[in-house]
Amino acid sequence: MPKATHGDQDVYRGADTAALQQRAGAFYKSGQLEAALATCGEIIKRHPERGDVRAFAGMIALKLGDNEGAARFYRAAIDLQPAYVEAHYNLGTALQRLGQLDDSVASFRRAIELHPDLAPAHHNLGNALQTLGRLDEAEAAYRKTLDLAPEAPDTARNLGMVLQKLKRAEEAEAAFRQAIALKPEWSNAYNSLATLLLETGAGAAAVEACNQWLARMPDSIEAMAFKCCALNEAGENDELAYLLDFENFVLTKRWTEVPGFDSVADFNQSLADHVRAHPTLKVPPRDDPTYHHPNLHITEELLSGKTGPMAALETMMRSTIAEYLEFVADRAEHPFLANWPARWGLSSWGVVLEGAGNLAPHIHLEGYLGGVYYPLMPDVVSDDEKKAGWFELGRPPSELPLKAEPRIKLIKPEEGLMILFPGYYYHATVPFKSGQQRISVAFDVVAET
Repeated sequence: MPKATHGDQDVYRGADTAALQQRAGAFYKSGQLEAALATCGEIIKRHPERGDVRAFAGMIALKLGDNEGAARFYRAAIDLQPAYVEAHYNLGTALQRLGQLDDSVASFRRAIELHPDLAPAHHNLGNALQTLGRLDEAEAAYRKTLDLAPEAPDTARNLGMVLQKLKRAEEAEAAFRQAIALKPEWSNAYNSLATLLLETGAGAAAVEACNQWLARMPDSIEAMAFKCCALNEAGENDELAYLLDFENFVLTKRWTEVPGFDSVADFNQSLADHVRAHPTLKVPPRDDPTYHHPNLHITEELLSGKTGPMAALETMMRSTIAEYLEFVADRAEHPFLANWPARWGLSSWGVVLEGAGNLAPHIHLEGYLGGVYYPLMPDVVSDDEKKAGWFELGRPPSELPLKAEPRIKLIKPEEGLMILFPGYYYHATVPFKSGQQRISVAFDVVAET
């Protein structure tokens, strides 16, 4: 091959760069994000003037959860191309995730100046303003979004949330109903509508909203839980007792022997040790409204691999679930049983309360039938009068705006006891203080497609 001239070198370099761009795109499409980002870095070394490549690198960084890195890439792209609309918009997203909301607002506003009809920028501007508490400005941003994109259910719901905070209940209700009309099978919108109706004391209307929710999603655990709250607020006690039927839908089983173990006590010791030593056991993050407590530790999935005593516990779970289905067999018309998943699996996790604490009322949105087994209990739970550390069913979370006294059931936890209950029953641990641990293993029947 003849010796290349300078001009030929530029041609070859351009060809190499085009190949790198194709490689970066292929890595990105195949989900190899780190490789895609590294390839973008190679292109930037060759062509530091390429703002589009820096913006692409920023998008990859966002997907990788590196919001600071994404912000750096987008700022560099904007330095090179000040009118780069997408870079301003995505910089706003990165800053929003970083909690730098004032700067995020400025970035979204700059994107809007450059492209006034960019509906996502108006929507995300509204989100940042709402978080900042600048509700009037957020309302304006959401309304502008809906002017540009009338069929945006998430914007309609967010507008309703702002209007609810502004105490404009009728307008908020209209916005939530608009979101439902745009996306009829969206639980978040029904949740918002039902919560608003409960807040305004419209219990009967909340019941009707839940009925519409269940008509769309008859197997929704969340909808059933909300309907119980609404029925209680509306004073419809008969139907509430039918849905929140502790006597006929809660099963307790005390295990007296476990296959493969000399005694239940030996099994419980093995299970408690297994949970304590599990590599995923940790305190949930502070922003977790249900599970965060400094004395609360939770594992991730325990049935993965079924190590230690988990194979035996899974056998116990499945045996007790079979007993449960026989226990409720004569109530097949009940909506909980009528919508029992055709195919299901199990999910399980360990819970350790270190000497004190509680677990706030909650439901598991993916758990159709809930269960818990107790391998270790502190002595304090034996006090039948105080009921500290007991298992409670039926009490809704305090965040829900409810006035009526809830229908509840308390169960004394004991080592070797297993409890099964419908997933839509709110459940909690009564607060306690003790110098001893409280260890439980929770599990859910989870629908499979």
